[in-house]
Amino acid sequence: MKRVLLLLPTTGYRNDDFLAAAKQLGVEVISVANYCHQLAPSWGMSPIRSVPFDQPVAALKQLQTALGRKPDAVLAVDDSGLDLAALLCEYLYLPGNSPAAVRQTRDKLAFRNLLRRGGLHCPDFCHLDSDAEGAKLPPQLRFPVVVKARRLSASRGVIRADTPQAYAQAVHWVRGIQAKADRDAVELGLIVEHFIPGSEHALEGLLHQGRLRVLALIDKPDPLNGPYFEETLYVMPSRLAQETQEAIARTVERACALA
Repeated sequence: MKRVLLLLPTTGYRNDDFLAAAKQLGVEVISVANYCHQLAPSWGMSPIRSVPFDQPVAALKQLQTALGRKPDAVLAVDDSGLDLAALLCEYLYLPGNSPAAVRQTRDKLAFRNLLRRGGLHCPDFCHLDSDAEGAKLPPQLRFPVVVKARRLSASRGVIRADTPQAYAQAVHWVRGIQAKADRDAVELGLIVEHFIPGSEHALEGLLHQGRLRVLALIDKPDPLNGPYFEETLYVMPSRLAQETQEAIARTVERACALA
């Protein structure tokens, strides 16, 4: 029987789907979770149930001593476990994306720099470090802008600002959101980028040996103009023209190749 190590965040809404799929496929699951390290022992949990996903190097050391037989694969069920999954695959000599590639695609600032170096289109942007004054817009940008936390997903810590007052407030709020979610918040700082209006789409796919296999292209019909960017309605199959869908897929594949 195949054994898969699943990184299951305690707040994840996908966990049950992955566990159900594993059961249906007859796959043995090693469940690794990020419960509080102080509470987990009193609840009778093993060390692999209180692993700090946001500190992947420390988490890897903890798992090195706690894991038994080597799994056949490691999967993170959401963004919070991707860095740790990459380190585990490297340590266990399992197929997977390199830790460096994962870090570049998870970090919005690193990803923007990656796109720029690769000649792909992206908005004008700048890094706002934690010591920078948040009341004045960086001189290379013009309103409207979007202030973003660097490593959060699902539109958390993403706020549009159209005026200096709104910008100062957005910086204050996003810094607070990032500080609560990421222990590296002070070192990370924020990213500020020019707001680009228009439709938004999401591509779901699998990358195998550098080739992209598109699973679905999803339309987001609600106008996403801010100031907040709640992800609400998703429509599939996409209503875009086929040539546009193919162009999106080619661009995504090219961005993946850069990492």
